[in-house]
Amino acid sequence: MATRSSQVLRSLAKELKSIYKKENLQEIPTYAYLQEQFRNFRVTEQKICRAQHEVNHVAATYLCYLESARKLEELSSQYRGRGDRSVESSANIVGLKLPKLFSEDASKPPDQ
Repeated sequence: MATRSSQVLRSLAKELKSIYKKENLQEIPTYAYLQEQFRNFRVTEQKICRAQHEVNHVAATYLCYLESARKLEELSSQYRGRGDRSVESSANIVGLKLPKLFSEDASKPPDQ
């Protein structure tokens, strides 16, 4: 269990570093709060937290939220709209090509 807790805490620290852009984790109030919660709810002989794995579950859920928010931001910045596109440029984005436009000159047979 301690391995899973420390793994989740390290992953949370990594995500928080990327969000706050700080090297020193102690400057990030959220990280200090998370550390405090992990210490308060660890299982000891004297007391057991509300549910033995509840803190791990909440931390893993928060980690999932942070990772998903980061991935959403990356995808949004990659695929965000650049205003109105022409039909041709929209077709090129998905790998399609438009058919050639009809012109009357090309459809007439040459005069004999």
